[in-house]
Amino acid sequence: MEIHLKTFEQDIRRLFAERLIPEVCYHNLDHTLSIVSKVKEIGEFYKLNKSELEDLYFSGWLHDVGYWKGVALDHEKRGAEFAKEFLKNYNVPARRIKVICQAILATKVPQKPKNLMDSIICDADLYHLSSDQFYAQTLLLKKESEQLNGEPLELLDWLRSSEKFLECHHYHTDYAVKFFRPGKIENLKFLRSKIEELAKAAVKSS
Repeated sequence: MEIHLKTFEQDIRRLFAERLIPEVCYHNLDHTLSIVSKVKEIGEFYKLNKSELEDLYFSGWLHDVGYWKGVALDHEKRGAEFAKEFLKNYNVPARRIKVICQAILATKVPQKPKNLMDSIICDADLYHLSSDQFYAQTLLLKKESEQLNGEPLELLDWLRSSEKFLECHHYHTDYAVKFFRPGKIENLKFLRSKIEELAKAAVKSS
């Protein structure tokens, strides 16, 4: 039974365009495409077979569809529920849909991957922590939170919260530990310098 990847991607792109509210400016199509790319990169490093790479592809595309209406709470659960029904349209076997749904659920923070597949999507989802675009991405995440909750957030408070998140986070695959973790360490240093700079400015202005 042939799995219809091309039709799936056409349909899911259309649904992103139709259903994603504009206030969701971080968990959007750009973020999703980044995750789809990263799960492929990591999956190929581990020499996963065709079916496993396809399952990662589906997981990457669907892991944040629960955000479409702008509700963060339990978005992983909504995403898994959506995937369970949606993937039936593309000849994905039930046993593989179960694997895909489990991977989506594993991305819930704090992440608790149960196997390599889960670990790959978890690391891909938080790849931005290691990226040279990290600071811009965390500001975009701040903007999304403000837009969805209808209230402004102090930058210093947000960055301190981000600092704690980076300190508590760890990558799960050996690949991410080797290739992503060094960038995350550098971003944490940069974040601490920004926090110190903003804190000093706040003291001077008080």
